[in-house]
Amino acid sequence: MTTIVKDGVIRVPSGLKVKAASYASIEKLADSIRPNLPVKKGERFCLDALTIFERTFPQIGYPYRTAGIDEIDECAAFTITSPDGNVVVMREDVYDKLHAENPFGRSTVIHELSHIAQAHPITLYRGATLGGHRFCEDSEWQAKAGTAALMMPLAACQIAKSPQELAAMCGTSVESATYRIKTLVGKLKTLTPSFPLWEYGSE
Repeated sequence: MTTIVKDGVIRVPSGLKVKAASYASIEKLADSIRPNLPVKKGERFCLDALTIFERTFPQIGYPYRTAGIDEIDECAAFTITSPDGNVVVMREDVYDKLHAENPFGRSTVIHELSHIAQAHPITLYRGATLGGHRFCEDSEWQAKAGTAALMMPLAACQIAKSPQELAAMCGTSVESATYRIKTLVGKLKTLTPSFPLWEYGSE
């Protein structure tokens, strides 16, 4: 089991054990998928998350439905893959955020898309101990990395002059944009700092 201590808090993988993936492999997958995804009208990088949820998901065999907080109170959305049929379920309040172009609602859609694209139901290690695996084998870590790569491609990060500008360009939160920059600079080393006021320290 991988244990990470951040700000005095012990962190362990929060998802299920799946086939290992690296940042680099997830970036490559995202780059292959992104050209097929709709972007908002007049935008170059900002994905049209609502269209992806309501049209793209059904087109690829994942119809959607919404559910009340009383049905799913522990997560924002989840995806079911089974021989009887696939479905993406989103909590109603998160669906409202999606319609309002809220970054959380938008990223929730792309997070579920990331799970689907990485075939997590297929690569799942059934019977594995929860939390007893490395982060690179964690379904949630992989989905989060995929979400960032899909929503904030390297090309956008190279143009943006600040995390705030990147967030505005891509429809994400500033916090997510900041972490994305740090990942590209400190871990993938595919982005060179061009603005002296950015805090690029690696996590």
